[in-house]
Amino acid sequence: MDWLRQGHGGQAPILGRRQVKSAPAAGDISELRRRIKRADAALAERFWQDDDIESLVAERARFIDAFLAEVWHAFFHGNGNLALLAVGGYGRGELHPHSDIDLMLLARNNFVLRGRRSRDAVAAFLRLLWDLKLDIGHSVRTLADCRREAMHDVSVLTTMMERRRLTGSDILASRLDNILARPALWPSERFYRAKREEQETRHAQYDDVEYDLEPNIKGSPGGLRDIQTVGWIARRQFGTADLTQLVERSVLTPLERDWLVEGRRFLWRVRFGLHLLAGRREDRLLFDRQRELARRFGYVDTDAQLGVEQFMRDYYRHVLQLREANDIVLQHFDETGGRLFRRETVEPINERFQLRNHYIEVTGDSVFAETPSALMEMFVLLANRKDARGVRAATIRLVRSHLHLVDEGFRNDPQVTRHFIALLRAPYTLVSQLTRMRRYGVLGRYIPGFGRVIGQMQHDLFHIYTVDAHTMMVIRNMRRFHAASREDDYPLATRVTGNLPKIELLYIAGLFHDIGKGRGGDHSSIGAGEAAEFCRRHGLGEEDTELVAWLVREHLTMSTTAQRKDIHDPEVIDEFARLVLTETRLDYLYALTVADINATNPTLWNSWRATLMGQLYVEARRALRRGLDSPRRRSEHIAACRRTALDAAAERGLAEDRVLALWDEPGDDFFLHHSPMEVLTITEAVAAHDLASGARVLILDRLGEDGGGASEVFVYAEDRDNLFADSVTAMAGLALSIHAASIATNASGVCFNSYIVLKDRQPVPSDANVRARIRETVGRAALGRLSESKARRRLSRRQKQFAPPTEVQLNTAAGAASSTLRVVAADRPGLLAHIGRLFIELELAVTRARITTLGERVEDVFEVTERDHTAVTESGRADHICARIRDHLDALSTAEAA
Repeated sequence: MDWLRQGHGGQAPILGRRQVKSAPAAGDISELRRRIKRADAALAERFWQDDDIESLVAERARFIDAFLAEVWHAFFHGNGNLALLAVGGYGRGELHPHSDIDLMLLARNNFVLRGRRSRDAVAAFLRLLWDLKLDIGHSVRTLADCRREAMHDVSVLTTMMERRRLTGSDILASRLDNILARPALWPSERFYRAKREEQETRHAQYDDVEYDLEPNIKGSPGGLRDIQTVGWIARRQFGTADLTQLVERSVLTPLERDWLVEGRRFLWRVRFGLHLLAGRREDRLLFDRQRELARRFGYVDTDAQLGVEQFMRDYYRHVLQLREANDIVLQHFDETGGRLFRRETVEPINERFQLRNHYIEVTGDSVFAETPSALMEMFVLLANRKDARGVRAATIRLVRSHLHLVDEGFRNDPQVTRHFIALLRAPYTLVSQLTRMRRYGVLGRYIPGFGRVIGQMQHDLFHIYTVDAHTMMVIRNMRRFHAASREDDYPLATRVTGNLPKIELLYIAGLFHDIGKGRGGDHSSIGAGEAAEFCRRHGLGEEDTELVAWLVREHLTMSTTAQRKDIHDPEVIDEFARLVLTETRLDYLYALTVADINATNPTLWNSWRATLMGQLYVEARRALRRGLDSPRRRSEHIAACRRTALDAAAERGLAEDRVLALWDEPGDDFFLHHSPMEVLTITEAVAAHDLASGARVLILDRLGEDGGGASEVFVYAEDRDNLFADSVTAMAGLALSIHAASIATNASGVCFNSYIVLKDRQPVPSDANVRARIRETVGRAALGRLSESKARRRLSRRQKQFAPPTEVQLNTAAGAASSTLRVVAADRPGLLAHIGRLFIELELAVTRARITTLGERVEDVFEVTERDHTAVTESGRADHICARIRDHLDALSTAEAA
């Protein structure tokens, strides 16, 4: 590597061995830049050829060491009052392509820095480094400065702890060594406490989860900073951060050392690649970088998994291990340092376990070997005590060293299976214990299918957690519903879950509902089969086993029915009720579905989705109580609504012939989707309105069974060609998200159009000014008076990364009065307005719309007709409609992603 440290071709150093009094010539700077560029290019080429990452990181640091030493000597040759030190990550000898090159210029005292000659030389030295476009971070301190700032700021001390003298006075460097080595400066226990608090604060910034969708490989839990924290604390307490020496001191086990070494190597490789792809320092593993790195690292798509999903699974597995190593080592420091208690307290639990300072531990190292079922019993004991805070480090390590005992015999041991069911029925900390089992490796071995989904992710914006993390969150939600701690947010779910006869069956369904993902095929069917086998092994009766398997198999059915079918239609409700069969099944399925949706992506649960789910639950329960042999007909429901509304209108003084004239063929959906009182409210409003003065816009509140609800924007207007497109464009401009629409036009050309909307995932605020603006804007749009110069809302960066190709299908059932148009497309602000304008171009009339948003995509279903109110029946016409919509929306995605 000599050529990296010298001028090209072995020439003499460009700056020579002289005291520099002025800035180098532009030519000299250009040549220095070329040297740096050649060195970086050589390292980059070796990286993409899969050279050893540790060698690459170290060699870049050594190249910069020699380069800086050469430049330093040109400015400060023979100056014994200054020293140049590498600190921070660079001080550890680790340097990625665009990592900060952290330097400290150490001066003997302030007199040195006040001298004009030294001051000018320091300024010229730093200016040259900046001119060379090196990623320099620097400080200029005296020995006294170092002592004072280290005493008051642990981060400054940490940075200086990792110092290396690059060049300059070795006497000054030795004096600094003596200053920082004084125990009183930062006693090891105080240092430990500060670094642990610092880590907890950092983890909180990332919601304390390892499985962020776009993780920060340095700062996220389980990232590089967690490795460094272990090293900093060990260095302060033991004088070394060498992992092999820490194993010899019993601070680390060989397994934990291997986790740290392999995890660091993996993350270093990812970080090095990120820097090269970005052309700058970058620690965020963004979607586009994930895909590019996966491709360059050789991950290949399969039928079951994308290559990027395989890559991210490896990433998540490493960070999970790194976080576990970090946690257990910090707990070891905690226990050996005696931070929590000045005096130890020991409480026996049984012959196998005891609590030491509220942390459980085994009574002897042979407990698990002699009684393998104790590997499960420990978690049951923890879940039955409020005062138990966790597991002692030594016992965690014993668990890991005995994981081989969790085999087929262990899984079939009646004592073990009884323990597991007892855990699910325990009063406290179930989710914490299942999470511990997952992290310690017990859960993945006890339920092998669960072991296969640890770190399994789906590369989209819909599923924002890995399967195992999502599963823990599902059970956490179930637990909260059961404990009534979320009653204000989920009143119906809390009531339903609290009445379940066997809560453990719900937890088992939660554990298995996604366990079949990543294997190809229908994950629900795969999970149902494994759930049934698990239930039988755990002694559950056939009825309970069938219930759990059915829940896993149908865990998507309720949300699909609520979001994609018209649940106002009694026939849809009866079909769903026939699938469910019993109220008990309905209760379990509702609890599972609500917990699942909220654990998939918090943004998916809004007040309208809660309303749909609650309505489906209530209507299905009514159908089951009425009896499946006595279904309620659609026509009967409509007739009953009309009759009740007519009676109420008569009481308000509205003549029947006037009301019927207003209802002149507004469409059955009007009566299906509104209660009699809502029909009356709308009827009174339109009866008192003269369309010659413009459209009439109402805003109605639709309350939900599980809180929340939505708002209905009802538009009474004369029909015209652009009415639908202009209306949805106006609502998009008002930042209203449309979740359903029903379009009805009577024989006289008068429209009864209804839009279910949310604003910021909630019903429209009750503020009179907000509602007045909505009514005015939508009313103007209904007359065609909406300005076209609306501000364009841009796609988010994440949305641009996920633009699935548009799918369009147009089907017409035999004898149907309308055709069903299904559009699956990338979500974007104002999408419905784009589609509305396409309907104008294609001369289609919309009679109904159902809007479903799933992460980065929407699945919208429209009932459409030709302008003469007939279905689309000609195949060539249907093909043209599909092609035009698909091509337009795909072009839109391409333009917006540019």
